[in-house]
Amino acid sequence: MLEFIADNIILFIALVILLFLIISLESKLLFGKVKPISHDKLTQLLNSTKINLFDLRDNKEYSKGHIVSAKNISFDDIESYKTENQTTIVTYATSDSDAQKAATAFFGKGVQEVFYLEGGINSWVENNMPLSGEK
Repeated sequence: MLEFIADNIILFIALVILLFLIISLESKLLFGKVKPISHDKLTQLLNSTKINLFDLRDNKEYSKGHIVSAKNISFDDIESYKTENQTTIVTYATSDSDAQKAATAFFGKGVQEVFYLEGGINSWVENNMPLSGEK
């Protein structure tokens, strides 16, 4: 075993790095402050409970089409936005990273149930989900 590791040190290092990244990503998903939500789960939430849905794209993209009941805000507006701690918040943008940052900011303001749309608006559109405000 040690001889194999010594002969293939680059492969072994790559394996260790990949294992670390996988464990890190999985633990972040399990124990993270904000969680990803699929388009199916978002549809269920929209139909069953009152949620605040925030679109973080610029106004021009928002005008071309957004998820029904979504409010268009910028990342800078989150700090001054009044939220209730009992409210469920879902954020989405073009990329997951922007939506995650916004969701984390809402969590930092004391909101306990915060999600971001996994895959962003693109996953919503790719799954033939309806948009409001399309031109």
